Amino acid sequence: MDKRMILYRGSLKSCNYHCSYCPFSKHPISERELDRDRVQWWAFVKNLQKRAKALHIGALMVVPYGEAMIHRWYWEGMAQLSASADIDAAGIQTNLSFSVSEFLSSFEKAGGVPEKLRLWATFHPEMTTVSEFAAKCRELQNHGIPLCAGSVGVPENLPLLQALKQELNDIYLWVNKMDGLRRSYTQEEREAFEEIDPYFVRELMRVPSNAAMCQNRLFVEADGRLRTCNISSTLEKNWAALEDFPIPECSRKQCSCYLAYGGRGDFMNQVLFGPYPLFRIPRCPKAVFLDIDGTLLPSKDYGGEPCIADVAPDVMAGLEILARQKVHLLFATTLPYREAMERCRKIRHLFAGGIFAGGAHLVLEQKRETFYELEDTWLADLAALKKECCFRVLTYRNCGKLYKVTLLRPAHRPWLWQEAEMVMGHVSDRKAVRYYIEKNCLQIVSADAGKARGAEVLCRWLDISAKDAAAVGDSREDEEMMKRYRF
Repeated sequence: MDKRMILYRGSLKSCNYHCSYCPFSKHPISERELDRDRVQWWAFVKNLQKRAKALHIGALMVVPYGEAMIHRWYWEGMAQLSASADIDAAGIQTNLSFSVSEFLSSFEKAGGVPEKLRLWATFHPEMTTVSEFAAKCRELQNHGIPLCAGSVGVPENLPLLQALKQELNDIYLWVNKMDGLRRSYTQEEREAFEEIDPYFVRELMRVPSNAAMCQNRLFVEADGRLRTCNISSTLEKNWAALEDFPIPECSRKQCSCYLAYGGRGDFMNQVLFGPYPLFRIPRCPKAVFLDIDGTLLPSKDYGGEPCIADVAPDVMAGLEILARQKVHLLFATTLPYREAMERCRKIRHLFAGGIFAGGAHLVLEQKRETFYELEDTWLADLAALKKECCFRVLTYRNCGKLYKVTLLRPAHRPWLWQEAEMVMGHVSDRKAVRYYIEKNCLQIVSADAGKARGAEVLCRWLDISAKDAAAVGDSREDEEMMKRYRF
């Protein structure tokens, strides 16, 4: 099971900044309210430490209404959570108005692990300068703390954000769309914001809500109330009595902000931002291996004519972003090369080759190519079983050399493992081949062929290490590849 992520919002509704557009800057906070928030926070921290393993929770993101990082109990609580063996990462949204040196000292004294902390830092032009904000970001980064920075895409602030981009250097600067703009961004404004934030195009997309994509996320209020995400309705269950994540519910038509669409299980979120994309820190892979059917494109019945399919808009946007960043996009499919290229006609120009025919054919466009060949002496034995077992034999060859065999049945008659084993018993050299089932197709390739092996070879050709590659798929054929090239 993939690890889950939760968001926590305490009862804190005050801020030390006084931005003109923000209601929380105008809310005076009492000591009683602060005490309540502190008690609720510590109760949540202790509860999470005890239950993270049982609930498969790997990450926490604190998303306060106000500014939490001016209060030491958040420093110490985040430190304790980062030190937990069951927690991979603990993050928080902040305006960075706190003292970095005091925070680091308190965090370390409480046993905090800097590399497991995640900061989402928001730049507020009315309250700080570009240089002051950027200096704090760099100081935190120099102490090994991963972070991102960003601001609302106010067109009048473009020069400031362009200057901030320069000063942040390699720290990712995100831009949120401005909800109160009351007009569309001009083409020039869009291009300027995309120059600052290559992912800004995703902010402008309409993402239809889909509760099925939100099974590994949960939003926890200070009083224990639960929601699927920050904009969904309240669920019936309570955090204090939770034994497992509830079935996600959503009454929204769209995922209208990053905390909503960024926390979904869409594979592109994880390709771009890693296993916990809500932290909004880009993963920056050098190569990405992508399965076709069921991942890039809707699944289709095997054995039919190749059909061209549309790629989902968010997937297309992600592919184009990766291509612009010079990431090597590589197919990882059981389809033969020509069929894969035909099926992916609308996106193939973005790809540099890949793994085809279940790993029996590897291609790095205009550079290298290899096939894992098969002996064909046993084909006659299989042909003798065609009528009895109701299949056709399809062979795939390169320069006359066999590299893949498909035993194709009618779509209404999928292969069973017992039947496949019986048929494969007629292959004279079983150790030299492997087989796998895809619905009505029994696929036979070399024992040396596989997606994981193919990814290893292509990475070697590209001089890329495994840690710099990612893989995505949705079938048993993808499992080993995805284990090796995890996000």
